[in-house]
Amino acid sequence: MQTEYIKLIGAALVIFAGAGFGACPVHKMKERTKEFEELYFCLLRLKSEINHGGRPLPEAIHVAADSKREGKDGVYRLVMRSLANRLERGRESYETQLRSCVEEGFRDSVLTKEEQEAFTETFLLLGGGDKEKQVKMLEYYTENVRLAIAQEKEKRKEKSYVYRSLGVIGGIFLAVVMY
Repeated sequence: MQTEYIKLIGAALVIFAGAGFGACPVHKMKERTKEFEELYFCLLRLKSEINHGGRPLPEAIHVAADSKREGKDGVYRLVMRSLANRLERGRESYETQLRSCVEEGFRDSVLTKEEQEAFTETFLLLGGGDKEKQVKMLEYYTENVRLAIAQEKEKRKEKSYVYRSLGVIGGIFLAVVMY
């Protein structure tokens, strides 16, 4: 009798573990959405600082990185803050500093290489050219990020049920095989 209870508890734990395993990809998609939302708000603030603030680029990037302070800082905010700090010290070229900040900051990120490269290419165009050109480029990138947010939310909505269901079904299968 007691052995049966232990088996049932073990089966329930296996099913819960399967459900947790199925939730991992959903959590990763949620993190990607948070990163894009953070970037979106930072870009809006940076565009405003460049367009109306009249601050030097390192200070404008710093203000944009510090603009939204709820929760932990994501990878984009950390990269931007690191870039602003390096630019204020000004020992190397802007491109070198940007690339090293991106390389360090995106090392353990959930973002793809293409997303990282889009960030790098956009920020390489800052500081050069006239203000209107920089603002237009930031508007274009901001719109792309807004579309990426919508796509990530839609993808998460579609796939979260599938991943969780597969996790539970896999847990049930293992519980039946072990029982």
